[in-house]
Amino acid sequence: MPGMKIFSFFAFVFILGGGILGGISEDTAGISITALSADVNAVVDIIPIDSTEGFPDATHPVSQRHFIVGKEVIRYTTTTEGPDTFTGCTRGVVHPRTLEPSDAAIHSENDMVMGTSASAINSLMGVFKTSSSSLVGTIINLVFSSTFWNALWQMLMWDYAYLGGMLTPLRILLMVVFSGGFLFGIVMATVSTIQSLFVR
Repeated sequence: MPGMKIFSFFAFVFILGGGILGGISEDTAGISITALSADVNAVVDIIPIDSTEGFPDATHPVSQRHFIVGKEVIRYTTTTEGPDTFTGCTRGVVHPRTLEPSDAAIHSENDMVMGTSASAINSLMGVFKTSSSSLVGTIINLVFSSTFWNALWQMLMWDYAYLGGMLTPLRILLMVVFSGGFLFGIVMATVSTIQSLFVR
């Protein structure tokens, strides 16, 4: 169906723009996802995780040294390996991109940990990774997930650090062309699906 092809093309563009280019421009992996390796209370400043791979270390700007667990945003000083941890953590800080406040909270082993660089891609990956194993359960989780809608909005608005400042006109152009094309692809895919239900 042409609508699905258009949708797939623009979905790829969003992943390229938000994940790969965002990661390269910020000198990070772009997609940074791991899990807690132990329970964590609301005051500890050393957070144990499964892997620090893809997360910025002390050589990166402070604005990049943040991660999200649940609804809490945590700033850290650096990473360590063997065991893998975030150290010098400041709990319940403001999100470096959205400027939304957060509160320190208790977290459990295996809770998802996501980086804030190219956070739209991280958020979407996190939502899918923690979703139900059934298709219906996954769709329900997506529809009722504020993380998913925030990430989708960021992608549609091309709200990435590398498109700020002098590149703002480029961001507007990308938003008009690719976001408009993406929405058009959704409409076309929906129309094609409805037509296939009634045309035998």
